[in-house]
Amino acid sequence: MDLKKIVLLHAGIIGFGGAERLLFEEYTYFKRKGIKTKILTFELREEALGKYHDAIINDIEIVEGKNLLQQILMLRKKLLEIKPDVVITAYGWSPLFLAMLFTKIPYITHIHGTMFWFPTDLLKYALIHRRVFNDIRNTLKGHREFISLKPNCSFKNRFLLELRATLDYLAVRSALKIIVLTERVRWEVKKLYGRNSIIARGCLDPSIFNHSPKEDISRKLNLHGNTIIILSVSRLDPRKRINVLIKSFTKLSKKVDNAVLVIVGTGPGEKRLKSLAKQLNCSNKIIFTGFVDDDQLWDYYDACDVFACPGWTTSPITAYEALSFKKKVVWSSEASEPDEVLNDPHVFLANPDPDSFANALQNALNANVKANVDLTKYTWNNYFETVYKAIQRHVKDA
Repeated sequence: MDLKKIVLLHAGIIGFGGAERLLFEEYTYFKRKGIKTKILTFELREEALGKYHDAIINDIEIVEGKNLLQQILMLRKKLLEIKPDVVITAYGWSPLFLAMLFTKIPYITHIHGTMFWFPTDLLKYALIHRRVFNDIRNTLKGHREFISLKPNCSFKNRFLLELRATLDYLAVRSALKIIVLTERVRWEVKKLYGRNSIIARGCLDPSIFNHSPKEDISRKLNLHGNTIIILSVSRLDPRKRINVLIKSFTKLSKKVDNAVLVIVGTGPGEKRLKSLAKQLNCSNKIIFTGFVDDDQLWDYYDACDVFACPGWTTSPITAYEALSFKKKVVWSSEASEPDEVLNDPHVFLANPDPDSFANALQNALNANVKANVDLTKYTWNNYFETVYKAIQRHVKDA
C-alpha cells in the first residue's frame, strides 16, 4: 500500500520558532512527494506562517473546541473523516493519545527535547519518572543549571501533574515511531519511556550552500572595515546563555580592541541583557539588532568572523547554518552532535562559563582554518527522508 494521506498535528501555531519551521518544512516535503497533507491545529495566527503562508494556508484547518474535552472529541471526529495513513505530531500534546484511542490510526512523534529541556514542564517531577530523575538531571550541566530538584506545586496541581504524566507516558509508549535529533535525547527517551528512537539529522535549506550576500552588513551596522564580528543568533531567554556570552565577550574585548558582538534576536531577556552590557561597560561594542528576517539573516552569517553558541539546547539550527558559511563556531561542550561535526576544525568546544568561552573565542579568532565543511547531508530533505522511510516500512507491512 502506498502512502497517500498524512495529517500533521500542531497544538498551536502562534509564533515562529524551530518547531514551526520543522512543521512547515515537513509539510513542504510531503507535498513534493505528491502525498495529500493536511495541518490540524487548535490555534492559528497567520502572521506566524511567515514566508510559508501562501503555500500552506489552504491546507491548514483549525479544530474548534471551547475546552480540552471538546478539542479532543472534535480532533477525533476530524481524523476519522480524513482517515490519514499516519498522523505526525510534536512531543508535548498527549491528548492526541486520547483522541486516537481505538481508531487504529498510527502516529509518529518528534521529540526534539524531553521535558528535561524545558524548565517549566513539571512532568519530570511525576512519580512515574522519579527513578530516573537524578540519572538524567545529573549527567548534563544545563540540566543541573536550569532544573530545580523540587517543583513548586500545590496538592491539587500535583494530582493533575500525575494524571498528565501518565497520559504523556502512554502517548509516547503508543507512538508508532519516535523521531529525535541527538544521541542525548535518544538516551533520555529510553530512560523515561523504555522506547527506542530513530535519530534524524538535517536542518539546512540546501540553497544556503549557494547563497550570495545581498547586503553589506558591516556598512549596515556602521562598522569599520577591520572590525571583527562575533555573531549570536537566538531567542533572548535564559536557556540561550547570552549573559554568559556577554561576559565572555567583555573579557575578550580587553585583548581584541576591534571586536564587536552582534546579537540577533528578541525575547523576554532583552532588557536585562542590555542592562548587563551597560553594567560591564561594554555596551558600545555590543549591537542588539532585534528580529532579523530569514531573507536577511544569511547575510549576517556571511559577514561574521566567529559564531557563538553557548546555549543549553539539543541541536541548534543556527550553528549548522554558520558552519555552512565556513565560519568558525564556538559551541557549548554539552553539544550532542555527530563526531564529524564536532571534530571539524571550524568547531571550538567550550564549557558554558565566561572564562572558558572567552578563551575559546580567542582561540577561534587566532585559528587559521582553511578546510572545507561538507554539510550537504544535513539538509531538511535528509531529515524527512529518514521520517518517510520509517513511515513507508509501516505502510508496506500494513
